[in-house]
Amino acid sequence: MKMIGGDFEPPVFAGSGRIVIKSFTEIEYRMYATPSDSADAFKRLAKQQKDPYDTSNTFRLFATDIQGTEWAAGWTNPQLGETKTGIWELWGELDSLLTSASGRWVSQLSSVELVFQPEVRVPVEKAMVTVTTLDDVEVEYSRRLAKQTVQVLGSEIEFFRTKDGSALWVTATSSKALPHPCTENWLSEPLRILLGQLIFPRLVARNFGDGRAQVWLRPSPRRFIDSGIASLVDGNPFESKPDFWTLYGKLLEHVANTRDEGGHLNSEPHLITRLYEEIIQATQGSRWVLCLTLASVAEGLAKLLMGPTPLKADFVEKDLSALRDHTQTWDGDARLKRRILDELTRAETKTVSSFLGDLRQGGAVTAANVSAWRKLRNSVMHGNLVSPYSTREEDQRILDLADLVHRLTRVIVGIDARQQPILGSGLVSEGHA
Repeated sequence: MKMIGGDFEPPVFAGSGRIVIKSFTEIEYRMYATPSDSADAFKRLAKQQKDPYDTSNTFRLFATDIQGTEWAAGWTNPQLGETKTGIWELWGELDSLLTSASGRWVSQLSSVELVFQPEVRVPVEKAMVTVTTLDDVEVEYSRRLAKQTVQVLGSEIEFFRTKDGSALWVTATSSKALPHPCTENWLSEPLRILLGQLIFPRLVARNFGDGRAQVWLRPSPRRFIDSGIASLVDGNPFESKPDFWTLYGKLLEHVANTRDEGGHLNSEPHLITRLYEEIIQATQGSRWVLCLTLASVAEGLAKLLMGPTPLKADFVEKDLSALRDHTQTWDGDARLKRRILDELTRAETKTVSSFLGDLRQGGAVTAANVSAWRKLRNSVMHGNLVSPYSTREEDQRILDLADLVHRLTRVIVGIDARQQPILGSGLVSEGHA
């Protein structure tokens, strides 16, 4: 094992050790190393500990296993343990492991392969049949729905459930619209939105199409309970309308077609995905946190629909101008005058509340959606608590608010929000998980 600082620098530490894959979510290492320069190494460790936010102080770990395979273990902030007879004990956590692969068993197609563990439950059509015989006599027969193929932006994407139910495999050919290295990240974004879970691949293979590949092992976040309200399909992918795979394709198209401010492809999660990730995590908190998050996400999605250019309000410009002129000539408290003028300036542009009202008139959202957002948003955003216990009225408001989030999402990706099903996810009161 060796640990370096900046690019092209010699190793700061070199030695032996081990990398331990503790669980789906944890990768740790422990290294027994000799520093190339004890004084410089200690200075670097102290500098990294003093300011862990400065990435220039971060170390990178590389390792070679007993079979000779080289692994890049990524960035790490090592902790210093015992130092004996010139050997320093270093340990820490890793975000991923990366290696290169080549040979005839590597795909000759430019593509990506993802493995999700634990298995992600998605609706599939094609069945896998297994027959077990003993002395030419059938002793066991099993049938399991195992495979689904979808076409998105010129790429063929296959989903395959393993026989033992331990994993979901996803493969996708690359294309101009779904290129390396973005596609390996994009493919799981619709799954997080649709299923209301922090779904990330455990294993990623980037096949270059010439017999070479890069392979990553990454942490896979645990599955949450009671997060169905964060799911675009209400936690039930088998009965969604339109069907699950239509929604998946629309979401993936939207993610892949979005560009950053410079007009470039963006391998970072889409804003919609990030907002849904916040809801997923908020489902594990209090009802107040959930309301706060849902209201904020709805506002963020509405602003995404409104676009970067402020929309004009419905007020007549002549009336606004006359009121502004009157206020400017008013000889009263200067602070109150400034506040009124500021409000008049804000009145020139359409508010999120007004925009949601327009969507309601168009049938994209319901009156209950807008009412729930206005009531809960104006309450929780100003420090007012909601009841920590479940009530029929408040539960319905939260469900209507979540329904608003999902309807806005459908509008953004070009799906008729009127096909949105009625949310029926139960809500759990605090202390009753």
